[in-house]
Amino acid sequence: MMIRLVFALAFVFPVAAFSADAYKPFTGPLDVVVADQIVVDGDDRALALRVAYPSNGGPYPVVILSHGGGCIGGSYSIVGDHWASHGYVVIQPTHPDSRSTGFDMATVEPRVMEGIVRRRMVDMSLVLDHLRLLETQVPELAGKMDHESLVAAGHSMGAATTLSVTGMVIENPFSRQKIASQEDRFDAALLLSEPGHNPTLPEEPWRVLSVPTFVYTGTDDYGSESRENSNIPFQYSMVSEAPDQATAKHHLWIDDVDHYLGGGWCRAPLEESYDREAVTILNGVSTAFLDAYAKTDQAALEFLESNTLPAAAGSRPTLSQP
Repeated sequence: MMIRLVFALAFVFPVAAFSADAYKPFTGPLDVVVADQIVVDGDDRALALRVAYPSNGGPYPVVILSHGGGCIGGSYSIVGDHWASHGYVVIQPTHPDSRSTGFDMATVEPRVMEGIVRRRMVDMSLVLDHLRLLETQVPELAGKMDHESLVAAGHSMGAATTLSVTGMVIENPFSRQKIASQEDRFDAALLLSEPGHNPTLPEEPWRVLSVPTFVYTGTDDYGSESRENSNIPFQYSMVSEAPDQATAKHHLWIDDVDHYLGGGWCRAPLEESYDREAVTILNGVSTAFLDAYAKTDQAALEFLESNTLPAAAGSRPTLSQP
């Protein structure tokens, strides 16, 4: 097991233009420690984890962050470590479709992929089942995790995984098999890309979730125009008994942002050309969402419900409640 200190970079915006209580685009006050060689055992495979947590204090809400399809496990430190610096324990599992395991997304067959989708859901629950064990493996985590405040988060395919463990049930159009999780422990869903932009999923599937939901996307988010141009031969359908839910939904749009934040996540190492401005905006708004719904922070909730971003965030982002 390797443990190391991580010091994230602060981005340059006029501090006075932001609400220090609600919008947190800069690295937080807490030093972040990373344990990145943690392994827990499932029924048929070992699951590698990267855990980022504050060095002092606690207990803190726990965020399980699921990576995108074919992405490198643990490669979302640019957002995960930011959350940790503001008082969260962020756990990143490495799913079987990670490039870290030698998986090649370009050659996978749809039948195999459905098994991976199901495995991902199991992984998310497996992490929750092993929180006590993690405190044994990493003694510094003892007392740092609030086991009753749990958030599912994910990017791209990880966003779809997040949907699946927070209430979305879809059906294979060929086999009529329902793909569903029995997981009910997550209190909120944080989607780092719009899953409905994927041509295999229905549009806006997050509307069926009964937990508070954050959705981030942008102009060039992967698949935003692929529904019309895709060669995908089928689309999963929502189960008929899944109506739209009236729970809080918050949507962040950033102009001219791509699916990978210009190399800010999924691949490794971090690309020097990544979109720093978009990362800063996303970090600030997503932290406000976490504070509002994992810490019941009233200032953060009021910020989100105002649908107004500080002027220093520029003209690229739009915050709304769809």
